[in-house]
Amino acid sequence: MMRKRAGVLAAIFILGSGFFLPIQAQKHLHLPPRLLTAKLVYFENQTGFAAVGGDALRELEKWGRFRVVRSRDQAELVFVLSSQDESRSLANPADRRFGPDLSFHFRYRPANAYLTVDDAITGERLWTGSHVWGGLLTGFNSAGRRLVNRLRKQIER
Repeated sequence: MMRKRAGVLAAIFILGSGFFLPIQAQKHLHLPPRLLTAKLVYFENQTGFAAVGGDALRELEKWGRFRVVRSRDQAELVFVLSSQDESRSLANPADRRFGPDLSFHFRYRPANAYLTVDDAITGERLWTGSHVWGGLLTGFNSAGRRLVNRLRKQIER
C-alpha cells in the first residue's frame, strides 16, 4: 500500500513538472525579445529632479543586468525617466477620507513618474510603466527606483 502511494506521488510529481515547464517559458512571451537580450543601455532623466533620476540609475546599476553607457549611439536600449505634472488636477474635496484600504485621498493628486524603454535603433517602445510620485511614507525620490524594480521583476520571472 505504501509503495503504491509513493509510486502515484512520484508519477504525479514527474507529470506535474513536465506540465509546468512550458508555463514557465511562456511568462516571457509578453516581453519583447530585444528587451531580454540587450546589454547596453542609455539612461536619460527628464524628471527635472536629479535625486529621482540618480536613485533610479543606482538601482539600474545595482541590478547588474545592463551596462549603462554615456552615449545613445553606443546603446541598444534607451531608458527614459520622465514626469508629468498632474498636481493641478483637483480631486473632489468631499472625497478626502480613509477608506477600507487605508488610503488617503489628497486634495491635489501627486504627479506620476514614467519609465519607458525604447529600442535605440528602431525607436520601438519595448516597455513602459508609471508609478505615483513618492511621498513621506514611500520616499520622495523612490518612484524611479520602484519602476526599475517593476521592470526587473517582470524580466526575472
